[in-house]
Amino acid sequence: MSAALIAAAAVAGFAWWRSEQNRQLMVAGLPMRPPLTGANHELPERVAACEQHLRAGRHALASLVELSRLYHANGFFPEAERCYQLLMQTDPGNARWPYLLATIVAGYGQLDEAWPLWQRVVALAPDYGPAKIRLGDAFLKLNDYERAAAAYTQAIGGAKGDEAYAQVGLARVDLHFERWAAARPRLEAAVAQTDYRIGGDLLTTVYEQTGDPARALEIRGRAKSSGSFSDINDPWAEEIFTDCYDVYRLQVAGGMAEHRGDPAAARELIEHALTLAPDDTGTLYQLGMLQLRQEALTEARRCFQRCVELRPDFPDGWAQLIGLLEHTGDRIGAERTLLTALAQCPRSPGLHLDHGRMLVQAGRTAEAMEEFRTSIRLRPEEAAAYLALATACFSLERVDEGMQELRKALKAEPDNPMALSTLAIAAIRTDHEAEARALLHRIKQQPRVAAKDLAALLAEYQTQFNRLFD
Repeated sequence: MSAALIAAAAVAGFAWWRSEQNRQLMVAGLPMRPPLTGANHELPERVAACEQHLRAGRHALASLVELSRLYHANGFFPEAERCYQLLMQTDPGNARWPYLLATIVAGYGQLDEAWPLWQRVVALAPDYGPAKIRLGDAFLKLNDYERAAAAYTQAIGGAKGDEAYAQVGLARVDLHFERWAAARPRLEAAVAQTDYRIGGDLLTTVYEQTGDPARALEIRGRAKSSGSFSDINDPWAEEIFTDCYDVYRLQVAGGMAEHRGDPAAARELIEHALTLAPDDTGTLYQLGMLQLRQEALTEARRCFQRCVELRPDFPDGWAQLIGLLEHTGDRIGAERTLLTALAQCPRSPGLHLDHGRMLVQAGRTAEAMEEFRTSIRLRPEEAAAYLALATACFSLERVDEGMQELRKALKAEPDNPMALSTLAIAAIRTDHEAEARALLHRIKQQPRVAAKDLAALLAEYQTQFNRLFD
């Protein structure tokens, strides 16, 4: 046998030995299978198949990878952790395993254990920006500002989303040291790139600290309307959901995907949930709302129609269906559907409010007022029905009664912008300057009042009282 053949045989033999050693390590370290009762039948079947393949030596590494995804995607975190630890030993050059392990560990709040894992990921996969952002976030929460800044700086110049999160991270470091001027351009860049999904709340603070309160007021409402925290686009963490059999987890992941500005990913996750539970009204409603926001009105209508067929006592489904019928000009269909909805959901304050508004449009104001009062009785803690009733009173020239309803609206929701603005207008026009001034002071502190609406109120005050509001 030639030297070359001997060498090749030796290499092959070593590779086989190494592969077998890894397989034995995987089998010995396999997590005990958790109870999977109540899960979709495919999940326990796939888990059992992965274990069987591992023990038989068939595609051992691929089987362990699949097992790790099944456990992680379906919320079996201790078992997923064990799989990732085995993968880090048997496939040490792959950055995904320490990354996914770190996401679980950080979810427990164990940042001292998570950051070395993310640091390892950055070394193994320097182009994967989310790892640098996660590493920076961990150091920031641990008050290690120098290393946080270093991690965020590494992400600058990467993908657009990574860049925005890195800028916000660096701005947070600046804010800790009260470097307001340094933080300002970072946050302005971040809100421009993400349409205020991240950084807007911090930017209002920076504007106030740098002597620009008018600009702070202008964007405060927009930043607040962007909603809750929007996480970074993270393909490695998100791809595991293809192996998820938990409808609720898919709904949450879909909502988060839409919130961060990725409706395609959101739709994929929600439709995956529907393949698991085609008649789940929560998922159907979520898909309908996503389609509605994308102006896919026909598809949205089908979803809402199916919701109320499955659950006739589901008022939100009825409300969206009625709104779509109105939007598409089918007023008769909307009225008929609303009456059906009220018969099914007689204690829905929202449907009574919608019925009242529909009656107002038909010129049946007295009947509408009774519907508004019913809505108030069913949900007295919200302002909308009080405001509708006040408007109806004003249309009948019952001014004092309308003012009483406005004050009730403000009592129900002290920061409601419509109640504040309408009361301010009424106070100005009825020459009650002290009340008008008190309301305008409250409005100026209310971020949900648009800057143009505030400007109009101030102009009306100046015209009525012949002086500037100060």
